[in-house]
Amino acid sequence: MNIILDYVFIYPLNGGIAGAAYATIIGQIVSLLLAMYFHYFKCKIIDNKIRYLKPDFYIIKEIYKIGLSAAIMQGLLSVMMLGVNLILGFVGKNSDLLLGSFGIYYKIQQFALFAAFGLSNTIISVLAFNYGMKDNKRILDSIKFGILDTLLVTLIITILFELFADNLATIFGLASGSNGSSIIKTCATAIRIGAIGFVFMGISVAIQGVFQALNESIKPMFIALLRLVIFLFPFVYIFTLNKDYNTRLIWLAFPLSELLTSIIAVILLIKELKKRDIIYSFKSLLINRAYKKD
Repeated sequence: MNIILDYVFIYPLNGGIAGAAYATIIGQIVSLLLAMYFHYFKCKIIDNKIRYLKPDFYIIKEIYKIGLSAAIMQGLLSVMMLGVNLILGFVGKNSDLLLGSFGIYYKIQQFALFAAFGLSNTIISVLAFNYGMKDNKRILDSIKFGILDTLLVTLIITILFELFADNLATIFGLASGSNGSSIIKTCATAIRIGAIGFVFMGISVAIQGVFQALNESIKPMFIALLRLVIFLFPFVYIFTLNKDYNTRLIWLAFPLSELLTSIIAVILLIKELKKRDIIYSFKSLLINRAYKKD
């Protein structure tokens, strides 16, 4: 809805920035109404009558324990957008070019990000079920194949983005005005360089889902902070210091942040699984040799 209405409000209706905002709001409302329709009219597994809603405050607390950190993780996307915009705003003569290109790149990379989040949510459901059963082999299967599936999807998206970077930049950059051709060219470069990091992003996001399934809230939020703020902001700032090449170097900040975050995420995951007596080495995670105390 957002993408379709962006076009309708910006072009035929000439709505500009306000039109894009309306498209976002309407998209959110439509998705809410669809979710309510499926839940209340199509879901036959549970009875949704209001009289059966009996609050259990322990369950509510557990939901917020995980849900609050997940909400903060989503909010960090806006923090990242704001922070990068502020840094790029100080570049000088190329700031408008970089800001316009980053705005388009941010929209496009959400295809990969939300695909990874969708798989991460599936990992949470499947892994939490098996963790509750205390079946270590199935826990390891859920983790291993969840991460591998996410890697596969993000790799496919990376290949597609590399192949069609110019086309994607052109479609999303049509409304860029007199500076449009420069923005489209810079955005295509941003897509090609930034897409390299999608695979590493898939690892980090999948591991965030693993931690959430294991009832952890701080570690997934820490991983999100690493990839969206702690690593990214310094890299963006450092690469903007080179005034001659910043329009190309700036985009290296994204795959570098994703790479470093994924390494730390893997280390945190292995330590957590060892602490819970689920594995005893990295090799045991790969070949599903679960550790069980006698």
